[in-house]
Amino acid sequence: MRALWDWLVPPPRRGAELLPVPRGRAVLGGRRVRVAAFLLDAHPVTNQEYLEFLTAASRRRGVERPPWMFRPGFGEPDMPVVGVTHADASAYARWAGKRLPTLAEWARAVQGDDERRFPWGNAEPDAARACFGRGARGNPGRRGERDAGRGPYGHHDLLGNVWEWCDDGRCVGGFWGAAALRPSEVLTQAADARSGGVGFRCAR
Repeated sequence: MRALWDWLVPPPRRGAELLPVPRGRAVLGGRRVRVAAFLLDAHPVTNQEYLEFLTAASRRRGVERPPWMFRPGFGEPDMPVVGVTHADASAYARWAGKRLPTLAEWARAVQGDDERRFPWGNAEPDAARACFGRGARGNPGRRGERDAGRGPYGHHDLLGNVWEWCDDGRCVGGFWGAAALRPSEVLTQAADARSGGVGFRCAR
């Protein structure tokens, strides 16, 4: 049963655009799995979108502002929100009438029907396609900066920019500081951890 708070807080007036991913198969852990059709945010959730959630949820206990939200290099409205825990991401998704994607759904959005190596195809990652290689002193990129890196169904930044929480508490996609990007890499960290390299997007 949804908490009373989830019924009382109004849904967002704005939010990430959802793009459809058709049903099909995805390669996950060396095996092919069936994935039902679903919708996935075109971009990771931004600071601006998350701020709307924080404003609506200001009276709810346990909702905290991520420490990077207004930090220079991280706090632009059109940058992905980072420093959110798995619980934070799940709470936002419920508020927005969505949920966090599964690992198989994320893999399906990356690979498409042709089981490509990277969201944009088989070419190796570069700065035009993905935000990575910026080192420990780097920062995320802004929303929509890398059209060349869009996935087979139009999604941006599936690889690079920020690690993204999945429903089971694992993270996928790599981040802005990574020296290399591998779609098969999965990050496991504590559900209550906050990191400047971890954000999320939602599914429905």
